Amino acid sequence: MSRDIFLHEVIDIVGQNAWPYMEHTVSCSGEEANGLELLGTWYTVGCTGRWTQVVNIWELPGGWVGWRDTLDRLGLKRKANKELESWWEEAYKLRSGGYDRQLAGIPGGPNRQSLSENALTGAMCTHELTEVRPGAGLEYLQAMQEEWVPVAREYGLEPVGLYEVLMHDTEVVTVFAGSVDAVVKIGRAYDACRGLDSEVPADDRILSWRRRAREFCTRWREELMVPGPGTICCPE
Repeated sequence: MSRDIFLHEVIDIVGQNAWPYMEHTVSCSGEEANGLELLGTWYTVGCTGRWTQVVNIWELPGGWVGWRDTLDRLGLKRKANKELESWWEEAYKLRSGGYDRQLAGIPGGPNRQSLSENALTGAMCTHELTEVRPGAGLEYLQAMQEEWVPVAREYGLEPVGLYEVLMHDTEVVTVFAGSVDAVVKIGRAYDACRGLDSEVPADDRILSWRRRAREFCTRWREELMVPGPGTICCPE
């Protein structure tokens, strides 16, 4: 079995159309979806990242075989998919452009099936874009799965995706689902480790992970996202 393959989209939204765009994304199905299955759509919380912005992650059924079929349909056959053309025309009324990445999940990592079976939801999610030493992406993600995920779970953050960026050897993408309280709690515990917050207990495991991550990473940027209604990760 090949590993899971995903499409990661960062979409620049026109005006206040983040919610309408997410609704349009959730409605995408059949030939419109071009072989993709929606794992999640989120809008970026403006005070933590670029606004107005939506992030989509799609899964390719069949892994590399699904990726091959999608690429084939997006080539010279693209104009033959009238349903997708129509969906795109509506989408362009709500967006001005974007940036896509092809992703591959780490072995044993989350996918649509496991997220659905575990009923994983989170009203607030973290979205981390990380630059790593060339070729170190998979090592970093494996270390994260073994050393950081157990700690994050104690704070109420569950992994939605741990992804290596393909066609690129210096990026990884990770998404965790949780709550506002979980995000604040872990932030304060990190401050306490550095003597910047005396009201909460310090957790040296957080500081240890930050130091461990620097063995692989050259820089990272995290932002918060809110899931779109009707998706796997969104609470009812």
